[in-house]
Amino acid sequence: MSFKILFASTFGLIKSTAKIESAHEALLSDYHEFCEFLKSKELKEYHELDSLVNSAPFRQKKKELQQLSLKGSKEETQLHELKKLSRNSRLLKFYSTLKSEELKKFERISSSEVLTKYKDLKTAVEHHSFEALKKKDKQSEEYAIYSEYLKLKSSEEVRFFKSFRHSSAFRNYESMSDSSERKRFEELQKITAMEEFLARVSYLEDKHKWEKTEDYEKETRFSELEKLPQLIKYLKYRHSDDFDFFKKWHLVFEDRFETVQLDSQKWMTQSYRANQSLGQNYSQSGDLHAFTDGKNILLDGKSLKIEVRKEKAIGMEWRIPFGFVEKEFDYTSGIISNAGTEWWKHGILEAKVKYSPDINFVDVLYLLGEENSPQVNLVEMGAKNRLGLFSSLENGIHADSTSISGLKPGEFYIFRLEWSANSLVWKINNRVVLTVTNHIPPFKMHLNATSIIVAEPNGNLPHRFEIDWVRFYQHVKV
Repeated sequence: MSFKILFASTFGLIKSTAKIESAHEALLSDYHEFCEFLKSKELKEYHELDSLVNSAPFRQKKKELQQLSLKGSKEETQLHELKKLSRNSRLLKFYSTLKSEELKKFERISSSEVLTKYKDLKTAVEHHSFEALKKKDKQSEEYAIYSEYLKLKSSEEVRFFKSFRHSSAFRNYESMSDSSERKRFEELQKITAMEEFLARVSYLEDKHKWEKTEDYEKETRFSELEKLPQLIKYLKYRHSDDFDFFKKWHLVFEDRFETVQLDSQKWMTQSYRANQSLGQNYSQSGDLHAFTDGKNILLDGKSLKIEVRKEKAIGMEWRIPFGFVEKEFDYTSGIISNAGTEWWKHGILEAKVKYSPDINFVDVLYLLGEENSPQVNLVEMGAKNRLGLFSSLENGIHADSTSISGLKPGEFYIFRLEWSANSLVWKINNRVVLTVTNHIPPFKMHLNATSIIVAEPNGNLPHRFEIDWVRFYQHVKV
């Protein structure tokens, strides 16, 4: 028993198969989604908007626009100045006079014949002294002029005219008529009444002016894109090394055994040597079983099972010195091989296998070249529970291997072989259990799985070697 593996299994140092598999499937799904999203128009749009929205000019523009208000603006200054002038007492008095009936009356009298005649008479009278006029004959023309003058002077129109002309209201009116205050006030009235000015004030007072811009629409679209699940995953993974395995390794072979019939495009039910030499399976001398051509390979849509049964069968046996001899066997088993389609040199081999050892059998998943040696066992269970590299030498079998007897029977494990030019590394559920650096196979190999009887089963039949899935990766060629 391997106490190292028993210790690791007992104290949870070998990770849960279900968790490893679930994490792998989830990461693979994320990777496929990531790769698809890389080609999407949404990602292209995101990058374009990201460059815009997060640029210094865009942020500055937004800040300036959001801080823009009526307060402190030229328009506020103009409105404030207009308001101040509208409270100017002299201007108020001016416009009050301008609208008054007195001014209208004054202007009407100013242009009347009465005032014209009064002025003319006044001028004529002023050419004579008042005393001289009083001594004159009252029947004289001069005295008549003087009398008419006095009459007009005391008339209501002339008296009003004189009184209003000398009033403070009229003096203010005359003073402000052409003043800078009036000109500026009326200029501001025109400016502030213009549509452009009113629109500008309305814009400056609008607290949602940013939300009405095209840039805001772009910013909103950017926020919407940031909430896309695909983009969230993209941002999560774009600078991480989580996908390094999928980027570096290409899945060149996989079978999940999810059908009820063996995929003949991937597998044949004969060994490579049997197929090449005899065209059918054969057993070695001393074997208790015959290899059928696929009858002992069972699929239920979930996994593959190689079944050993107690049943009579006629098969071929390799017997020295006679060669191939027909023989009746009491047991049957099966074998699968991908030698007809897949040969590999270097890569990663993985398989999820149920650890169910029985000392009367040998269940083995292994790599072979064109010869029977060396043999690389991904996993071997039964009479011996081990994995490693096995080579035939003149003095026997040389094994670079380790025991896996510490694993829990009845549990599925993921067995992994990392094969490079310089090493073979075996892992169980991602934990390294064996590394070999000598006698590394330098040639292409193919995958095989079989179950054989090594001792009378004593009723422990049928026996099943169960494989959930198998896959092989090779380095991505740059």
